[in-house]
Amino acid sequence: MNKLKISRMNFELAFGLNSYETTAYLDIETGAVIFVENYTVHQLEELLTNEETLDGIQSTLQAQTNLSETDREQLMDAARVEADTANRYRMIPKNDSRDGYLDMQEYIESLENDHLRELLEVAIQGSGAFRRFKDVLYRYAEAQEKWFKFRAEREQQRILDWFESEGIEPEFE
Repeated sequence: MNKLKISRMNFELAFGLNSYETTAYLDIETGAVIFVENYTVHQLEELLTNEETLDGIQSTLQAQTNLSETDREQLMDAARVEADTANRYRMIPKNDSRDGYLDMQEYIESLENDHLRELLEVAIQGSGAFRRFKDVLYRYAEAQEKWFKFRAEREQQRILDWFESEGIEPEFE
């Protein structure tokens, strides 16, 4: 296992990401979490023609006077990820609604209150299941608090499972 210092806040934000417009990566050399937007990748492709090295790309970006320093950094991050042949940047999985749905089902099964269990079983049927589930729980403060704890524990386990599958032992900051 490779020990790696990682910002817990940045990693959890990336792991919980539910956007098709942004992909998050973990730099397994530095522990940095990098967010790459689809727009940035397209912008990089438009700016570059035949640059093949990262140094060449960096020179091209520095010559662009219409870019802010933040834009340059984001474009270089995207270039590093795109040019990665050594598997240094590991894509952090996006939040999967199937996992969230399974969490709701397992939470419901754990409830002792038959009435609440029945209400939640009906709530998660069909489109809008997540909203209805939350709406029902809102009326049961203790059950809602237990749900938040249950969901957080499940997400932490998914995070730890991902790290294990990548051969990384995280040291969260």
